[in-house]
Amino acid sequence: MRRSFLLLLATLPLPACTVVPFAPQGPAQRIAALTTAADQAAGRMVDHLGQRERSEIDQAASLRYAAGGAPNTNLPRPATPVAGAVLDPGMDLMVLETRRIAALAAGAAPAEGQEGALAFARVQDALAGLRAAPARWPSDAVRRRGLEGFRVLSEPAPQGVDAAGLAAARQGAMDDAVTLMQAVVGFDARSGLRGVLAQRHEAWQAAQRGVLASGRTLTPSERMALWNRVQAALAADGPDLPAAELVRLFAALPPAHAAAGAGDAAGAAAFEAALARFQGVLAQAR
Repeated sequence: MRRSFLLLLATLPLPACTVVPFAPQGPAQRIAALTTAADQAAGRMVDHLGQRERSEIDQAASLRYAAGGAPNTNLPRPATPVAGAVLDPGMDLMVLETRRIAALAAGAAPAEGQEGALAFARVQDALAGLRAAPARWPSDAVRRRGLEGFRVLSEPAPQGVDAAGLAAARQGAMDDAVTLMQAVVGFDARSGLRGVLAQRHEAWQAAQRGVLASGRTLTPSERMALWNRVQAALAADGPDLPAAELVRLFAALPPAHAAAGAGDAAGAAAFEAALARFQGVLAQAR
């Protein structure tokens, strides 16, 4: 029985035994995968910042009450979800664009549906919603240029274009769209979401010190325990470091876009390093 089976295998035509060679992943495909990972990591960072903002708002109110203040039921609305509503569809459009380039680089036609149009509509709505949380949000000029950039990125690739041509034609749109996302987060510690988070953190710190000042009637050991607790809380890192890293990650997107179109392996490696740095900060965020 076994001998008959071996004889049967010997009679099979050679094409049936041909092994398909492994096709290595090119820079464009690598950058598309990294952009997807960057989208996911950025989302987790926004979630972290949102949880921290909400916690500091609630804790500050509780600490002020514990220090003898009146209860405050009119707490400020968190700004992180408002900013995240812009960043989420914005990053979706970044992913779609790099996937188009990856498909073209592989000689395939990009699969286009309604994702781009839907994501662009979400960006538009979210930008209008920024007014719900007072802050130094992007200027009208930055918004207009960024929104136009996102509109371009939301459109399907034109017929007959190749990866290099698409990336070159849309590099300016990529730059403007990324600038808008960076401005939403904040180019400095007093603008955008970073400015709001700084205010929340300062209010939280003031509430911590208020509790410390209210402990005059405590015993020496109780005062020392309170002092140690407050000092440990105040020594913790503020929210600006992880938020600033989000801006830095976004800055890596335009050169990665250009590298994808050019098939630049060094550019893909640079983007991978930028993402690894961001993921390291994310893993340590508290």
